[in-house]
Amino acid sequence: MRKTVVVLLAAVLALLPALAALASGGSEGSKAELARLNSEVEGLKAKLAAGVSRGDFGAACADCHGPTPKYPLLGARLGYDTSGHRNNDNSYYANGQGCQKCHTNEGFIEFAATGKVDPKSFVAYPSQPNCVTCHTQHETWDFGLRTVKAVKLVNGAEFDIGKGNLCAACHQASGEARAVVKASPAASIFPFWGAHHGPQSDVVNGTNAWEYRGQQYSSSPHKQILKDGCVECHMALPEGRYGLNPEIGGHSFNIVGEVHEAGKVNTAGCLACHKDIKQLPGTELFDLKAKADFDRDGRVEAVQVEVQGVLELFVSPKGGGALQTLNPPMFGPDAPASFAGLSTGWAGSRNGQWSELQMAALYNYKLFVEDRSRGVHNATYTIQVLYDALKSLDPRFDDSLRP
Repeated sequence: MRKTVVVLLAAVLALLPALAALASGGSEGSKAELARLNSEVEGLKAKLAAGVSRGDFGAACADCHGPTPKYPLLGARLGYDTSGHRNNDNSYYANGQGCQKCHTNEGFIEFAATGKVDPKSFVAYPSQPNCVTCHTQHETWDFGLRTVKAVKLVNGAEFDIGKGNLCAACHQASGEARAVVKASPAASIFPFWGAHHGPQSDVVNGTNAWEYRGQQYSSSPHKQILKDGCVECHMALPEGRYGLNPEIGGHSFNIVGEVHEAGKVNTAGCLACHKDIKQLPGTELFDLKAKADFDRDGRVEAVQVEVQGVLELFVSPKGGGALQTLNPPMFGPDAPASFAGLSTGWAGSRNGQWSELQMAALYNYKLFVEDRSRGVHNATYTIQVLYDALKSLDPRFDDSLRP
């Protein structure tokens, strides 16, 4: 009964926009269609009136909205409310030209059902990605995932790590490095150029950086040992009282959040393999030690500190980075090597030309900055590519520590 009730109600609601649109039209055809839809709605309303009671609605909703729910919807919602899915507010300007696939709830549902979206269309009333974007609770009556099919990345590589495939459907580069990178006038390149903000699945997979001829590339073992990829780490919850915040793990998908007014790194998803991993004191980073002094500052530090140091060989708030000293410069003299710095630190040079190798170095730098894991997703591939990029810009660069 409960499925029938909710399906009927959904059918009535689904017909209302069509009725409103037709009511504004004046052709004979639209009037006939309006009459037909009105008749259909009246029939559905009659069925609802005859067969629905307060008890029916309670049974249909109790699994999620009752006092002892089967699914912890309210708790999950607390995490979601702190997430980028909820708060990035991209849906209203990224609702067409193919962007709707990942930036709107409606576009992703269309993509999951058909394998594509129409780049010439747009979503008229877009909404942010939400519960029904990823889950099918009102279709399958549980919280099954909308899709876990293996994902073909833009360069043809396959990403197939269980439930993480749902994430990889969107968190991937929007263009193939070999197609995107070419010698360019500085005036034609803008801060948003590159892999496009969310290339995490490419980095985990160890693919789609600009790879240099004659070099061999390899990966950290995450893609082999994690059964469900992204969700194992990003949705893991710390155990015990006072250990977490809605903005850490769960449906926030955040690794770092605030607990008792201090930054907290969630190690819960790492402990199965890294038994002794902790938060690096005084930072919001993991304390997992690197295998070498990759940033060449005289100390072997945590992996994320080393990778950040390598990124600062390209762009540094102290100036002198490889991309800051080009002629013309790509970044200003005090630009930070950070996601925000890709925009705020962009030099905006309007004269001059950058070579293919210089554009490749920019692409690779942005790929790993926009990955935002500072090597956690794939330290081996990250350091290999960044070392090769630095060597291409300055043949004197010592790459003897390249993994």
